[in-house]
Amino acid sequence: RRGDGSFSAFGDSDSEGSLWLTAFVLKTFNQAQGLIYMDDEVLQDAAGWILKHQRDDGSFKPVGFLHHQELLGGLWGNTALTAYVAIALQEAGEVARAAEAREYLAGQLDAIDDPYTMAMAAYALALGQSSQAGDAYDKLMSMAIQDGNGMHWGDVPAARNKRQSSRKGQPSLPGKSAAVETTGYAMLALLEQGDRVSASSAARWLVSQRNAFGGFGSTQDTVVGLQALIEFATHARFDVDMTVNLKSGDWSHQVKINEANADLVKVLDVPIGDDLVISTEGSGEVVAQVVRRFNRPEVDLQPLSMFDIEVTYSADQIEVNDRITVTSVVRFTPPIPAEAGMVVLDVSVPTGFAPVVEGIEKLVSGNAKIKRFDLAGRKVILYIEDLAPEESLRIQFDAVALYPVRAQPVTSQIYSYYNPQWRTEVLGESVTVSGD
Repeated sequence: RRGDGSFSAFGDSDSEGSLWLTAFVLKTFNQAQGLIYMDDEVLQDAAGWILKHQRDDGSFKPVGFLHHQELLGGLWGNTALTAYVAIALQEAGEVARAAEAREYLAGQLDAIDDPYTMAMAAYALALGQSSQAGDAYDKLMSMAIQDGNGMHWGDVPAARNKRQSSRKGQPSLPGKSAAVETTGYAMLALLEQGDRVSASSAARWLVSQRNAFGGFGSTQDTVVGLQALIEFATHARFDVDMTVNLKSGDWSHQVKINEANADLVKVLDVPIGDDLVISTEGSGEVVAQVVRRFNRPEVDLQPLSMFDIEVTYSADQIEVNDRITVTSVVRFTPPIPAEAGMVVLDVSVPTGFAPVVEGIEKLVSGNAKIKRFDLAGRKVILYIEDLAPEESLRIQFDAVALYPVRAQPVTSQIYSYYNPQWRTEVLGESVTVSGD
């Protein structure tokens, strides 16, 4: 949280607050009010800061930097951002200013040509009971895709293509995650419009996209997907009376589901080696998910070499209470087009030394690229913002010798915070500290 009431990844260390992140925090804190204590002043200041960035036509444009771009989910363009902020303001009780944002969205309906922005706008208009909510609903439904798993919005690419993109180390959001998030917003819009039949079909599709742990693929698709499913389940009727029969070879099991246990998850271990046959008797609708877990040898994939790092000391022979200067030179060297995003430099000082905090504080305050630092024992952890390709950064600080020691080389490393496979390590030098 920054002094002006907005939010950003590193607070006042950043040059300005992030509009999207502040709206995200405002929305989340409002949702949490019924569960834990929230300071009203925090919410009011955040809302006030957001409103200062509303334009005369009711829209919002991006303000501030977001280090983890995938946190944005499928969000792009002023219309989608305006819809997102309008939702946050409506839920925070800023009804009048949210209405101004909805007026802007209503004027943009004809120009919206992508499902994500349409789903966001439809939900924002329905949530605020706009007179244009019906038109938005009609256009949203015209973009729906119906398949064997239910109704969804947005394309879902083949798994093979997703794996290829991931293997290259690209930080792009997979199409499946964007489709899950889009369908979540669409489902919320349907529920606000009272269309529980279509919402039920969307819920079935969302459930079919879960991974083996019951979640989804990214931050935002999980947040929105869960919100939509919870909203749907809150008003669902558990009018089910069913027996589920499972059989695999000589093994068999029955699960009885009724109103008393319909909202509980039943987990069974099924023997391997034979086909699993599932049959049902009775009435209602249930969801079954089969998860296969197995071990296999680790594939020998080396981390992508995205950085160069060098760590040196100003001396290798000193006495107790003397200081050495630790110098680290890092460079972002991507072999493929990529953005560094948030980078973590983890510099280890030798055994028997302690970093001089005052010098590190001066280093951070004097370099806009370094957003903050942490100390973890003999490690100095520096958070570096958005290194450009081939850009070098030189970092220096002092460490004081505490006691006599023959310190062996220690490992320092640099890595991308959100793509930790982008990692490079280096071994430092040995240092001998003599007594008095």
